Amino acid sequence: MQRKASDDGDYALGTGSSTANRSSAAWDADSLQRALPSAQTVKFVLLCFLWYATSAVSSNTGKVILNNFKFPVTLVIVQFAFVAGLCWIGSRRELGLTGRLRSPTKAILRGTLPMAVFQVGGHIFGSLAISRVPVSTVHTIKALSPLFTVLAYAIVFGVSYSPATYISILPLTLGVMLAVSFDISLSNFFGLVCAFGSTIVFVSQNIFFKKVMPSPGSNAETSSGPRLDKINLLYFSSGMAFLLMIPIWLYSDAGRIANMWFNSVPLTGSIGGSKVALYLFINGTVHFAQNVLAFLILSSTSPVTYSIASLVKRIAVICLAIIWFKQSVHAIQAVGIALTAVGLYMYNNAKRDVEKGEKKMRHVDAVHSGMLPTSVADQRLLEGRATPTTEKPYAHLGKESPRPSYSHDFESVSKSSAIRSAAPPPIFTMPPPRGAKVSLQEPYPSPPASTASSPPLPAVPLARGDDTPSISLNGA
Repeated sequence: MQRKASDDGDYALGTGSSTANRSSAAWDADSLQRALPSAQTVKFVLLCFLWYATSAVSSNTGKVILNNFKFPVTLVIVQFAFVAGLCWIGSRRELGLTGRLRSPTKAILRGTLPMAVFQVGGHIFGSLAISRVPVSTVHTIKALSPLFTVLAYAIVFGVSYSPATYISILPLTLGVMLAVSFDISLSNFFGLVCAFGSTIVFVSQNIFFKKVMPSPGSNAETSSGPRLDKINLLYFSSGMAFLLMIPIWLYSDAGRIANMWFNSVPLTGSIGGSKVALYLFINGTVHFAQNVLAFLILSSTSPVTYSIASLVKRIAVICLAIIWFKQSVHAIQAVGIALTAVGLYMYNNAKRDVEKGEKKMRHVDAVHSGMLPTSVADQRLLEGRATPTTEKPYAHLGKESPRPSYSHDFESVSKSSAIRSAAPPPIFTMPPPRGAKVSLQEPYPSPPASTASSPPLPAVPLARGDDTPSISLNGA
C-alpha cells in the first residue's frame, strides 16, 4: 500500500511537471509569435525596399546613360515608351497580370492630357539636370517641393499656416543650400536651374489637380467623368506623354542621332552603344516598376505612412547615388543632407496643417465664385466643413447598395417578441445543374428572418406542407 501510494504520488508529480512544461512551451511559442512581425508588415517592408531600389537604379542608370549618350530628351521618350508598352503587355488576357485596359474616349483623353503635359515638362527638366549635376544634388533640390508648395498657397492663394509649418521649412531650405554649395559653378548652373524647374513643375502639377481638377465626387460634373484605375491612368498618361514627346524629340535629338548613326561617330563615354542600349532597357523597365510599386504601397497603407516612406526614399536615393558613383562628400554637404532630412520629417508632421490650408483655399474659391451646391460634398465645401473620406458602398459602380425586397403575402403583426411567432428555419436547396431549365412559375423564397430588422412574419402557417417554395426542374 505504501509503495502504491508512492507510485501514485510520483505519477501525479510527473503529470504536473509535464503539464507545466507544455504550458511553458505554449507561452514561449505565443511570445515568439507576438515578437515576430506580421505578414502585412513584412510585405510592406519588402515593397518599400523594392521601391527604394528601383528608384535608385532608375536615377543612377539614367546618369550613366547621359554620361555616355548625351541625349536627355531621348532618355525621357524611352521611359514613357517603356511605361506605356509594359502597361499594355501586362494587361493582355493571355498573361492576366493586370486588369484590362479601357478603350480611349474623349473624356479619358481630356482628363489625362494635363497630367501628360506636366509629366513631359517635369521629366525633361529632370533629365537635363541629371546630365549636368550629380544625382544626389538633383534629389536634394527636389526635396524643396514642400517649400514651393507652402509659398504657392501662401502668396498666390493667401492661405496662412501654423508656425510649425514655417519652422519646418527653415532646416529644409538651409540643408539644400548647404548640400548644393559645392556644386555651384558656371558649368553646373544650368543643371541646377533645371533641377529647380523640375521641382516647380511637379509642385504646379499637384496644385493644378487639387485646385482646377478636384478629386472625383466633389461635384456632379467631376463625379460623372471617367474613373480610371492605376494601370489605366499610368497607361493613358504615359502614352499621351510619349505622343507629345515625338515632335520635341524630332527637333532636339533625332537629327544628331541619325548623323552619329550614318557617319559611325563613336560615343563620347567609356561604354559602347550595345551597353547604352542595355542601360536604356534596364532604365525603362525599373522606371515602370517604380511607378507600379508606388501605387501598390499607396493602396496598402495610409497616406501618412506613404508620405513617411516617400521621405525615406528620397534620403535613400541620395545616399545610394553617393555610394554608386563613389562621390566625395564634404562635411558641409553631409550636414546639409542631414538638415534636409530633418526638415522633411518636421514638414511631414505639420502636413495636416497644410491640408487644412488647401481645404480653406477651396472653400474661399467656392464662395467667391458663387458655386451652387449639387451634392452633399458641395454643401460641406460651401459651409467650410471637412469632406468625409468614406465612400458609400457601390459608389464606384454609380449606384447605391440594393435594398432587400420582401413578399407581399406577409400580414402585419405586433413587433413584441412575446407574441411574435417563431420563424421556421430556412431550408437550403442545392442549385440546379448547369444547363438545366428552371421553371419560374413559383416565386423565389424570401430572405430568412433577422432579429435586428425583420419584415412582418406570417400570422398563420403556410398552406403547403413545405416551408420553402421548391424549384422544379424540367426532366427531373
